[in-house]
Amino acid sequence: MAQDDVDAIVAAIPHNLDMSGSLNRAILGAAGEQIDNFILEHIYKPRPGDVFAVPPFGLPVSHILFAVTPDWNDAIAREDRDLTRCFRGAMQVAAQMGLQRVAFAALGTGKHKFPVMRAARLGLNAILDRLDDRFVEVRIVANRDDVFAAWNERLHHHGWTGYIDPTA
Repeated sequence: MAQDDVDAIVAAIPHNLDMSGSLNRAILGAAGEQIDNFILEHIYKPRPGDVFAVPPFGLPVSHILFAVTPDWNDAIAREDRDLTRCFRGAMQVAAQMGLQRVAFAALGTGKHKFPVMRAARLGLNAILDRLDDRFVEVRIVANRDDVFAAWNERLHHHGWTGYIDPTA
């Protein structure tokens, strides 16, 4: 499902700013080389947990928020803290920009190799920590069945009983 009905999408980017990964390749393919050049020219010394707002360069959203996502390393190097900072930071940046509809990739669950349930728990807690009435919708987009199941379980754990679209 395309995320063209939101103000911003939140995607992961590693600290070396490599635009690899399926979502980033799709963004790069749709937005063109301009987005890669913008990132390399405007993001300096990113640290895990940092969040950067980037113009959409032709994508059908107002903004792209890139969260510098840590790699999982058995929680030895504070990865939990940094992944939590990614979600909280994206929510904070979105609120400061007046964005009302935000679609998150399930940060940490792809090439960053976080345990899926752990990433869902950290992500949902961080989103709920920053959620307020400025937001109309916050969406998590899962690209794998195990990621969808983990987020769904965490949502139900928090008592959320709304509609969850497995095709999103």
